[in-house]
Amino acid sequence: MIINLSLIRRLIQFTLSCFIVLSISIFEGYGQQIADTSDIKQKDSMDIQNNMMIPSAFYTQMGVPINVGNFDLKMAALPTINDGKTKTQFNFQVATGLSKTVTFYLDGKALFYNPMIEESLQFPVIDAMFQFSVLKSENGLCGFSPFIEFEFPWWEAHTRSIYTLVGYAATLSNSHFAFDQVLHYNPLKDLAEGSASLVVKVSKRIFLVSEVSGVTQTSTRPVFNLLGGVKVKFNKDFLLGLAYQIPLTDNRDYSSQYVFQPDIIFQ
Repeated sequence: MIINLSLIRRLIQFTLSCFIVLSISIFEGYGQQIADTSDIKQKDSMDIQNNMMIPSAFYTQMGVPINVGNFDLKMAALPTINDGKTKTQFNFQVATGLSKTVTFYLDGKALFYNPMIEESLQFPVIDAMFQFSVLKSENGLCGFSPFIEFEFPWWEAHTRSIYTLVGYAATLSNSHFAFDQVLHYNPLKDLAEGSASLVVKVSKRIFLVSEVSGVTQTSTRPVFNLLGGVKVKFNKDFLLGLAYQIPLTDNRDYSSQYVFQPDIIFQ
C-alpha cells in the first residue's frame, strides 16, 4: 500500500488552519454563552455528564473538557515483546480542568530507564498540553478541542530541549458508546501522530475498547498499531484497563504489547 505523505501533510496543515480560525471565531461567543448560564443549570449539566460519560480509551484523549477541580490520573505498565525479549515501560498521565474551557494534561513516557545504557522502544519524554474546548454539546458528551503541546525530551543527548506541537481532540458519544479522535502535529519534524478509539458500554461496569494509532514522518514509512482491550469500572472514581496491542505495518517498534492501566478520578 502506497501512502502519499505529501498529501497527508497538506491535509494536516489545512485542517489545523481551519481549527485555529474556528477557535478564534467561536471562543468569544461560546465563553459569553457559558457566563450567562445559571449555576443550577451548570450543576444539572455536570450531573448528567458524570452519570452518562463513557470512560476514555487507553491513549486517545477526549475532546470534551474535564470539570474544574477534578483530576484524572492514569498509570500504565506496558510489557512489550520484541525479538523474543520482554521489556516493561511505565507511563503516566494526569489531567485537570483549569477552567470551564481549558484542560491541562501532563504526560510522562518511558521515564524509568537510562537511554544511554539500556535499549528501549521510546526515549523518555515529558509532555505538557493545554486543550481548549470550543464546541460542546448541551449534555457535555460531545465536543471539539484544539490544543497546544510542549514536549520535553528527557535525556542529555537530544539536540533540542523543547518541541512545540499543535493538534485537536474530538469526541462523539452518548450513554452507550464514545468515539474519540486526536491528532498531534510537530511542524519542526514534519511529523504527525494520531489515534482514534471506540469505547462501547457492555454493562454498568464493563466497557470494550478498540483503538488505532499511527505515526507518519517525512522520508520514513508510517507506523500503525491496533489495540483491543477492556475497562472495568469498580466505582465512580476507579477503573482498571487491560489491553493487547499489535502492529499493523511492516515498519514496527515491537512484536506485541500488553497494557495494564489503573485510572483514578479524584477531586
